[in-house]
Amino acid sequence: MAFYTSEVMTGAPASFKSDTQKLIYDSLEAAGIPYTRIESDPGVSMDDCLNIDKAFGIDTVKTILLTNRQKNKFWLYVTHARKPFITKEFGASLQIPRVSFADEELMKQILGTPHGAATPFALLRPEAAEVTFVMDSDVAARDKIVLTDGDACGFIAIANRDLFTLLNRTPTLIENPAPILS
Repeated sequence: MAFYTSEVMTGAPASFKSDTQKLIYDSLEAAGIPYTRIESDPGVSMDDCLNIDKAFGIDTVKTILLTNRQKNKFWLYVTHARKPFITKEFGASLQIPRVSFADEELMKQILGTPHGAATPFALLRPEAAEVTFVMDSDVAARDKIVLTDGDACGFIAIANRDLFTLLNRTPTLIENPAPILS
């Protein structure tokens, strides 16, 4: 069965699947920031991301919420969708102790999203105020990136500079030396 992607659209969807998704679109509209979006089947695998890449003509990114052992410090990491993630290298890049993936309960509490839908847009939430925003330097150097809109079936293409302006945050940049998988 073919992977569904809508045509590229502008403007917010007619209805929202979560408070976080509504916050994202309301914030984009209030700031007057241009973006395009698509709706799709759930985009969770590398193959799914390739279909989303084709729809936009831009590579998607993956966004990961990480936490320390005590679950009291958090990092939202944006990297290339087809680069492997190695926790040891991530920690060494930031000179922090070992990190692990935040569980779905923490993701919902902090980002307001389930697994597969983490997005830097969720940093707009007050619950995410203390989360450290981290991005691969090669992703930060792109003009535009594709992110989820807080749901695994919604994706937004936005200029990096507009994303940083909207969030009122500049990410900590690190190098992910892993090769891009094809």
